[in-house]
Amino acid sequence: MTPRARRHILAAAAATGGLVLFAYAIRNVGWPDIAAGIRRVGWGLAPILALSGLRFLLRAECWRRCMAPDARIPLSQAFVAYLAGDAVGNVTPLGLIASEPTKVFLTRHRLATREAASSLALDLFLYAVSVVAVIGVGLVALLATFPLPRGSREVIVVAMLALVAGVAVAFRLVGGTWAADKGPRPEWRARLAALREAALTFSAGHPARLWRVFLMHLGFHALAFLEVFLTLRWIVGDVSIAQALVFSALDRLVIVAFKFVPFRVGVDEASSGGLAMLLGWGAAAGVTLAIVKKVRSLAWTGVGLLLIAAHPAQGAPATDPHESGSGHRS
Repeated sequence: MTPRARRHILAAAAATGGLVLFAYAIRNVGWPDIAAGIRRVGWGLAPILALSGLRFLLRAECWRRCMAPDARIPLSQAFVAYLAGDAVGNVTPLGLIASEPTKVFLTRHRLATREAASSLALDLFLYAVSVVAVIGVGLVALLATFPLPRGSREVIVVAMLALVAGVAVAFRLVGGTWAADKGPRPEWRARLAALREAALTFSAGHPARLWRVFLMHLGFHALAFLEVFLTLRWIVGDVSIAQALVFSALDRLVIVAFKFVPFRVGVDEASSGGLAMLLGWGAAAGVTLAIVKKVRSLAWTGVGLLLIAAHPAQGAPATDPHESGSGHRS
């Protein structure tokens, strides 16, 4: 079986499994309860969509900040490319394998492929670190504010230790551990080396640049938290900041772990419904939250796909910042 065929089979299996899980979650909760929750959100969907658009804009600016100052593209172009790439990542089971090349393709007339790829890799690394931080905050909130069985608390503590260890290992690998006498690096090691070089080049003489981008990513997560908090307020009424933090952390975890499932169909509903039951709300609240997020994702994915359809195909891609002249400057 070829790798291509294997990917198609895995994609079909992921989509089918997600749809089965989605149908089970809806059937288990009951559509009337979910519909009632959606009606309570009502016109609240408008600020939810606005917050999502602001988050996309912030992620696009994070990507721009990872580009060399003399090769930085306008925010409008970065926003279009980011939105389109996210749309492709949502509708296909390829996730980052599809979304990141889409961003490179849509900026190829203004940004050299090497620059686009290295800036995206650096941005993704900083985003991943910020996701770990958000998940850690969510786990701490869960431990500190909810009465959990002893076994569950022990599992959470182990998960937190695993996160810390994982971050330490990642930084160690990115920092460089391959000795020259071992011969050529494996491909994944070579990618880490390229990421390290991009980070060193980007922060050379200005180490605060990395921190600024990282803080902007935290701002992205803060907006995601606000979106979850407002949605839950409309669905269940009384919601604490700690409860919204836990749901927001779960959302980040599901997005990272199940990016290969288109729109995280079924996975969002099952995980949010389970957490809502843990908090004593009933599964309907969590499933409704997941469906509202799905409507938001569908809306912005539609915009992203329209942007891809409207993108001009003519023109040669930029290959080198020194050869492209003013086409690289904002």
